[in-house]
Amino acid sequence: MIECPDHIATGRQTSLFQADMAHHARALEIGLTGKRVCIIGGGGSIGAATLHLLGQYDIGELVILDHNENALAALARQFQSAPEKPRARTITYLPIDFGSPIAEIYFQSSGTFDLVLNFAALKHVRTERDAFSALALIDTNIIKQARLLRVLTQTSPKARYFSVSTDKAANPVSFMGASKRAMEHVLFGSQSSENFRGKVTSARFANVAYSNGSLLQSFADRLSAQVPLAAPVGISRFFVSHQEAGELCLLSSVLGDDGATYIPKLDPADNLVAMEDVARQFLNANGYEPDVFTLDEADDAKAALEELSKAGKWPLILTPADTAGEKPYEEFVSAGETASLSAFHELYAIPYRSNLTTSEVEASIERFEALMTGQDDRPVTLDLLKSELSDLVEGFDASHRASAKRLDDRI
Repeated sequence: MIECPDHIATGRQTSLFQADMAHHARALEIGLTGKRVCIIGGGGSIGAATLHLLGQYDIGELVILDHNENALAALARQFQSAPEKPRARTITYLPIDFGSPIAEIYFQSSGTFDLVLNFAALKHVRTERDAFSALALIDTNIIKQARLLRVLTQTSPKARYFSVSTDKAANPVSFMGASKRAMEHVLFGSQSSENFRGKVTSARFANVAYSNGSLLQSFADRLSAQVPLAAPVGISRFFVSHQEAGELCLLSSVLGDDGATYIPKLDPADNLVAMEDVARQFLNANGYEPDVFTLDEADDAKAALEELSKAGKWPLILTPADTAGEKPYEEFVSAGETASLSAFHELYAIPYRSNLTTSEVEASIERFEALMTGQDDRPVTLDLLKSELSDLVEGFDASHRASAKRLDDRI
């Protein structure tokens, strides 16, 4: 059995938010008991982690939206087979894209929600492989966010609304990071957010260890498939466990202050971890000593695997960090922002701040919507999308890390 211990990435044996969850236990119970809660993107790694925590509360109705029907089926099976079933009085599973016309009809006809948590996102830097992948990212992370807020303004105007951001939104160098920073403008600085009377919060995340599609998940997949591991050189990341991710979202969504984005108290000196070090420790945890190869030696690594494994070793291919949108290290606070103490011991709060006016944010959203609907007949190119994103994200035109090399081409 392959071992995937969280602590080799996080450096922690217990949750960072253990004390906060205990201190705010009563407030969470009050904030959730009897409430009508909607989880969007509940089948993903962070959404599912938060859902399993929500299952411990006496929620009146829990509605889970995810366009991935298989993920919903897996969730239903997990809940039904768990030793302790969720306490929610009613659970509804809906295979719906949150930004679709069907979702709009659903929200208009289903009654008022007290809490809406949105985990739907295109989250990979690799989505800038081409213009249409990038446009899909913009559609999910920006346009559908604005559309949902407009609908909630009509149907659940006093709800608490939470949408997850990313650490890559701080001083972004990738289309993904810039789209999430733009999403924060939609949440806090758009006409939709001005009209919405409920409380809106967000959170910038560290990488979730072994989450779906992550490099750490690929370590387990590669070991299982009997192929070499690969990791980039010179890339460092913050990590949280699935449990910590769920706790961060629960605290900031249910109890967070309106207009705040929450970040974990992680120190770069102590908590930034080199990806190649995580790969080495992962192999050690599974009984292997890493045997390092360069990218040019990838074929040699594959050929040597059988003999190396017999000797208790495993090939680790270290690759250069030279692909589009790849940032050497992560950070949580952008230039011009301030992280303040919050009601939570292990979370800082970043009050929303922007030099953009509501009208400027709204104009950018309208231009993106025109591109999506064909009302703007300009050819869709990466350069055009970068220009439009730069209107929403200060400095992105200069900070974007362009490259002809793509993550999809890396081993």
